[in-house]
Amino acid sequence: MTELISIIIPCYNASKTLARTLNSIREQDYKNLEIIIVNDGSSDNTLEVATKYSTIDSRIRVITQDNAGVSVARNNGLHNANGSLIMFLDADDNYTTPYAITNMYNRLKLTGADMCVCNFTHPCFETYLDEGVYDLTKKDQFLTYYQDFFTYGMPWNKLTKRECFTEDFVRGVKFTEDELFNLDNLHNIKRVAVINDVYHNYFCAPYNPKAKASAVNSIYSADKFWEKKSTIWHMGMLNHAYRVKSIERFHPELKTEMQYVRSFDFFFWDFFLMAKNRIPEDFIAHTCQGIFNEQLFKDSIQDKERYGIVLKNYTEDDINTFVRLAYYAFRDIKAFNKKLSMYKVFLGLFGKTFYNLTEKADDQDILVKTYLSLKDDSSAEAIYVNSLLEINEIENTQNNCRIILFDKSVSNWGDASEN
Repeated sequence: MTELISIIIPCYNASKTLARTLNSIREQDYKNLEIIIVNDGSSDNTLEVATKYSTIDSRIRVITQDNAGVSVARNNGLHNANGSLIMFLDADDNYTTPYAITNMYNRLKLTGADMCVCNFTHPCFETYLDEGVYDLTKKDQFLTYYQDFFTYGMPWNKLTKRECFTEDFVRGVKFTEDELFNLDNLHNIKRVAVINDVYHNYFCAPYNPKAKASAVNSIYSADKFWEKKSTIWHMGMLNHAYRVKSIERFHPELKTEMQYVRSFDFFFWDFFLMAKNRIPEDFIAHTCQGIFNEQLFKDSIQDKERYGIVLKNYTEDDINTFVRLAYYAFRDIKAFNKKLSMYKVFLGLFGKTFYNLTEKADDQDILVKTYLSLKDDSSAEAIYVNSLLEINEIENTQNNCRIILFDKSVSNWGDASEN
């Protein structure tokens, strides 16, 4: 007998996408579902769409609240959920297959995990963690899971036991509220099953440089946005003190290892989004220069030395070189649909640019593990990074400091056709 799964959908002015989201749920072959739509004071026809679907599917319940934000809406749904298992879904997202929930449920039960995480579609990100079961009672596996933000940090690519959610979403936080929620409840989760299959489609509206609707577009369309310190990294760091307090409360023995993880990987999140939104390379360079000057980021990259790497005396030119190579790699991988982990390519470039390895290098850190793979070309990403760095060195020797975009000598590594 299958357990009741509650799917919580916060909605604000989602009338154009909600039907697609609900149809993808109703098409699931897992039928024992409770679908909770929380209308967060929408001013469009969201309530009408939700009410219509509730009349044709008895599993759908509609809760209406005054506009109070996504955190309050999710809390409202969670407090009203009857299921022993919980899923969150945004009102413009959908499942990619009718078997998504069944497959995640079966993996959860088969492995005895408290949470099952699936991969997802997104123009910039994906779950990079290897498929498997992670025992979070073991320090190394806990840190491996925590370090992969795109596996750990999202609320909507997960099926979780209800009992694991003892803490609410933080009210009043408008950015990274979901990541903070996951952090506050992480101590309740002992085993996580990770599936690399893509079951969740994260909907992104087509890029429009003139659009002001998206928060990301609003950030990157502002004049000299890097000087205003309103980038993704800076916005994420507004919650750094909260993260540290949560770590001290629930994981005091791991404070040293955990406190700077997000201040490091949010740098890559910012870079991915800027590259995806076609921000000019010199603007990205300005942004990265600014982040490198922030003490919290300096602390995060200095902290990596605990794992047996030594930070170089880097210069502004080194930062610009990293930006140039990483920007090229992003466009090259996307243009040719290469089966490469963007994050691991970036980590490899970052490691080679800013660190030296020592004999005591410890692969418990994701950056160090990626750097070590470059020594013997032990992954497709390592081969790609080494080739890119070799070409860059040759061209610099020839006084040509620009890489020719999509150079064939790099572009055949990781081709989709080779997978």
